[in-house]
Amino acid sequence: MRKFLNPLLFVLMCTKLSGQHIARLRYDDDFSYLKSDTSSKSWDEELKYLPLLGHASLSIGGEIREHYQNYTNVNFGQIPGSYVTGNPHQWLHRLLIHGDFQVSSKFRVFAQINNTVRYWNPNPITNQVDQNTFSFHQWFADLKLADKLILRIGRQELLFGQERFIAAREGPNNRQSFVGAHLIHQSKRLKSNVFYTQPVRLNVGALDDEMSSEKLAGLHFKYDRIFKKVNADVYYYFFESPSRQYYSNLGAEKRHTMGMHIYSNLQRINYDVELSRQSGSFNSLRIQAMMAVWDFNLAVKPHRYIGFSGNFVPGDQSTRDGQLNTFNTLFARPPFGQTVALNISNTLNLSPYLRYQNGTKWIATARASFVQRTSAYDGVYTPNMSQLRPYDPAKMTSDALKLCDIYAIDVNYVPTKHYFFQAELGYCKAGTYLKETGAGDNVIYFAIRNAIKF
Repeated sequence: MRKFLNPLLFVLMCTKLSGQHIARLRYDDDFSYLKSDTSSKSWDEELKYLPLLGHASLSIGGEIREHYQNYTNVNFGQIPGSYVTGNPHQWLHRLLIHGDFQVSSKFRVFAQINNTVRYWNPNPITNQVDQNTFSFHQWFADLKLADKLILRIGRQELLFGQERFIAAREGPNNRQSFVGAHLIHQSKRLKSNVFYTQPVRLNVGALDDEMSSEKLAGLHFKYDRIFKKVNADVYYYFFESPSRQYYSNLGAEKRHTMGMHIYSNLQRINYDVELSRQSGSFNSLRIQAMMAVWDFNLAVKPHRYIGFSGNFVPGDQSTRDGQLNTFNTLFARPPFGQTVALNISNTLNLSPYLRYQNGTKWIATARASFVQRTSAYDGVYTPNMSQLRPYDPAKMTSDALKLCDIYAIDVNYVPTKHYFFQAELGYCKAGTYLKETGAGDNVIYFAIRNAIKF
């Protein structure tokens, strides 16, 4: 398993305790053992298998998460004129409740409702991740076409690999979902996915979400132990958008992404390497872009690791060559956590770290990330690929490459099968490029997350 690479993913990906399986994607929960278990059941087990008429059954589950955040100089001090403060603190509430209705061995219906609210922060809500008062976050039907082949149609979460392209978006308050068709084939070691979807755009009110005009389709193949200690993902994604912005240019985009991800099982020496290449068109420009991401670590003592991770993602190389070299990470998880809304596009990042990991109960990481631009002919972007800098066309000429240095500590504690705690502290020292193109204040971030799952 490769969960050593990211503490938050490791804890939340799945919990297997007392024969139970609470999955990161809740539609993958596995409580099948309850069908034949006649012993006394705990309160949560009573909800996991409710026999109905015939072979039908219902499983009920959910999550309550309370999350406190505090920023000093959010977004490096560059804030919209509508903001009240650049040093907000906020309380984020999230409630998810789902029902899994197994009609027969070949058909099921899954539905999940969502309630997220932001408190205390006086600034207006300007993104999709903070509040969504009420929505049907997921609703889909699964039809078993063959022994190991499932067709899924409806609104659903997607998650592949290390979430460098398509993520459930666990860290922020609102998770990401898509509407479309998804074909899944699972054999002993190979899992194949074929899908065609449209992302959902979240709004702050009740039942007011919208279908995006963008399209996301792809193939993803996950092969466990392709060799004795080597696992591999191979994928192709197609993305189409009628309106995207790169270095202050607006236009329509069609993008193809192909790549490979190889990684080890958890052992004394661990590795994770992902290489991807993109092609396609943006307005009249040809897209030619690439990404390289790596993570290596060594167990120096039991439960203690020293590691080195990073990325090399070149930016646009020229404004006159008829090409766009900016890499689009699609719907990836935030690569630098919640401290700064910074993406890896047009960056070189070198990141040493120390980690303590004792099973799934304790995981603590101390990390430094030294980040700079790779090209002076491109800006930098947020995790959702909005242009972060330059925000002012009059300040587009800076040749400085240094972006920032990020220092972060996060601690994860899971004392029981139902409770998860995380504390995170981050400091970001703004570099020359940020100072020359606008506000370049240093950022301090602190957060505490508490989640109960059942």
